[in-house]
Amino acid sequence: AMIYFPDHKVVHMGDLVFNRRFPYIDKTSGADIKSWIKVLDKAMSTFKSDTTYVFGHALDPEKIVGTIADLKAFQNYLKRLLDYISGEIKAGKSKEEIMKATFIPGAEEWKGDGISRSLDAAYQELS
Repeated sequence: AMIYFPDHKVVHMGDLVFNRRFPYIDKTSGADIKSWIKVLDKAMSTFKSDTTYVFGHALDPEKIVGTIADLKAFQNYLKRLLDYISGEIKAGKSKEEIMKATFIPGAEEWKGDGISRSLDAAYQELS
C-alpha cells in the first residue's frame, strides 16, 4: 500500500520499494514481479515529479527517503531480474545454475543479503 501525505508531498511506499537492496519477493503470499512493475508505474504516474518517497527498505539506512528516480531504478532492477532469468531459462540453464548468480546484469548496484530470494521468485514466476 502507498500512503500519500498531500500537504507534504510525501508518499510512504512501505514494502513496495527496496532501495538498492535485494527485495523480499514473497511468492507464497502472492507476490508477482510483473504486477509489482505495474504498481510502480502507477505510483510514478500518480504523483508529481517533486514528490518525496519513503521506502520500507534500503541498503544504506541513510537512503530510506528518495525520489522518482529511485522508483525507476527499483523498477529497472525488477525488469532486469525477469529479463535475466528468462534468458537463462531459454539458454537451458538449470535452476541450480541460475541460483549461483551473484548479481543481476544491468542492476549491479543492488546488493545485500537475499539475491537468492529474487532469483528463486523470478524463476518460479517464469518457469
